[in-house]
Amino acid sequence: MPVKYGRGKFKAHKTYIDYMSEIVSHKNYDGMPNAIDSKTGRINWQVSSGKTTSFYRYYLARSEWWSEKANNLGLQGTGNSNSRFSIAARLIHPTGMRPCRLCGNLLFVGYMYLNYLLTKRWNKISSSTNIFKKNDNVIDASVELINVIGEKEFRNEIKKVFPERVVQLPTILDGANLKTFFIDTSYLKTNYLSPGFMANPPDRLDGFHDYGICCRKRKDPGRSDKNMRTYNHDRRAFKWWAEGDWIVADELYNKAGPGRCVRCNKITDKISPDHIGPLSCGFKHIPLFAPLCNRCNSSKNRRFNLADVEQLMKYEKRERTSTASWQVRSLWDSTKEIISTEAQAKRLGNLMRSLQDYYLRVLHMLYVKGMSLPLSYLLRPENALFSVSFKELNPATLEYTSYTKQAVETKGRSGLATRVIRIAFEELEAYSAKKVSERKLAKIYDEDWREDLDEILDSISIYKGDPQVKEWDEIIRISKFEAEKKEKLIAGLLSTGYNEKEIYYSNLSNLLKIHFNEVGIKIAKLITDS
Repeated sequence: MPVKYGRGKFKAHKTYIDYMSEIVSHKNYDGMPNAIDSKTGRINWQVSSGKTTSFYRYYLARSEWWSEKANNLGLQGTGNSNSRFSIAARLIHPTGMRPCRLCGNLLFVGYMYLNYLLTKRWNKISSSTNIFKKNDNVIDASVELINVIGEKEFRNEIKKVFPERVVQLPTILDGANLKTFFIDTSYLKTNYLSPGFMANPPDRLDGFHDYGICCRKRKDPGRSDKNMRTYNHDRRAFKWWAEGDWIVADELYNKAGPGRCVRCNKITDKISPDHIGPLSCGFKHIPLFAPLCNRCNSSKNRRFNLADVEQLMKYEKRERTSTASWQVRSLWDSTKEIISTEAQAKRLGNLMRSLQDYYLRVLHMLYVKGMSLPLSYLLRPENALFSVSFKELNPATLEYTSYTKQAVETKGRSGLATRVIRIAFEELEAYSAKKVSERKLAKIYDEDWREDLDEILDSISIYKGDPQVKEWDEIIRISKFEAEKKEKLIAGLLSTGYNEKEIYYSNLSNLLKIHFNEVGIKIAKLITDS
C-alpha cells in the first residue's frame, strides 16, 4: 500500500512527494535522524520544537545534525547562531531548486527574487512603473536592466545594492556569468531579494518551508499581507523606552496606505507615518502620526517645529492626556505654552533630547545594578495581548474617530511580549555603550543632581536579595544565547509570579518620577529665563 502524504486542507503535489524521496536518499542528507520509518517506509519529513507534539521526538537530534553540518561547512558560530542552519540548508541543497508543496512549481531556494524595495528601485532607475515586478527572477530582471542602463551603470548598481556579493563582481560579463554570479551567492541574505522558500531547519528535513513565494500569501493565511502587518512593531518605542500604549500606536502605524505628504504635497503609494512628538526626545508612542513621504520623514529626523508643538498641545487638549513620557513631562509642561518661535521649538527639542539621554543612562545604571525585573514593567509587555480596531479610519491620513481593544492571547502574541523585553534591554546596552561626549547633545548640567540620583541607586539594593530579581538579572544579561532561546527563557520569567513583583517597580518609579520632575523644572529655566 503506497504511503500517503498530506495534512490540513491541502494535499501535497506529486512533484513535491517525488522530491521528498530524492532528498531523503541524497548523500548530502546522510545520517539525518529518523529520516524514514523502518516499519512503514514513510519519510519523516517534519519535526517540531513543540514539546507537547509528536513531532518533538527527533527535534533535538536533527538540531545536532544541522549543527554538525554547519561546523563541517566552516560556518562561524555555534549551534544555530548567525543563522548557520539556514545558510547550511542553502549551501548543501543538491540542485538549488525545489518544488512548492502545493502547486509543484520549481523555485530557487536562495535569495533570487525581487522584493518590493528592489522592484521600486529598479523601476525608478528605468523611469518606468511596470518593467519590474515583485518576485521577478533577479537574473531575468538584471538582463532587462542592462538593456535599459547599460552594463557599466549596471555594475555600479550591483556594487550599491549587493555589497556582500561584490567580491564576485568580475564574473558579471555576459548572460552566463550573470547567472553564475547570482546563483553562487544566493545563500547570502540581502535586503533586496526574497528567497524562493523561507528556511526553517530543523523543522523540515531539507530545511525549508513547504510553501514557495508562489503560494505563500495566497494559501497560507498566516502569511497574507494583512496578517503580516500585524507583526510589524516599531522597535524605536522599545529602544527609547517610550511611555504609551504601544500596541495601539503600532496597529495604527501599520494601517498606512496611499496618500499625500503634508510637507511636500507629494502623492506616495504608501505614506510614512511620522511621530509628531519624536520618541528620541521623550514623547510617548501614541496613535498620533503625520502622513509624510519617505524623504520628508527621513529629513525631519528628530526635529520638531512650532507647528508640531501646537499640534501636540491640540491633541493633549482633545484627549485630556500628555503627549510626553513621564521622564520629560515636567520639562515639556513647563515650557510648551511659551514656545512662540521656531528657535524656541528647536531649543526645546534639543533639551528634551538631552534629558532623554540622561533617562536612558539612569535606566542602564539600574540595569547594571541588577534591576531588570523592576525595569521590565516600564515596557508594559502585557500590551501585546490585545488586538485593536479603529473606527472610520482614513489610511491616507491615519485619522480615526475611535478605537477598541480586545484581548487576544495566542502563542504569537505571547511571543511578542517576550520579544519586547529582549529588544529593549539589548537596545539599552547598545545605547549606553556610546559615551555622552560622542553624541551631539545640549548641556544640561547633570552633576547638579547626581547626589539625589546616588541616593535612589542606593535605595534599590534591598531588592537584590529577592531570588526572582536575581533570576531576571541572570537571564536578561546573558549574551551567549541566540534571540529565540533567550525569549523562551523570558517567557518562563513572565509566567512565574510576574505580576506579584510590580510593587518593586511602583516604589522605584515613584522615586524616579520625583527626581525627573525636579530635573525637568531646572532644565526648563534654560528656556524660560532666556
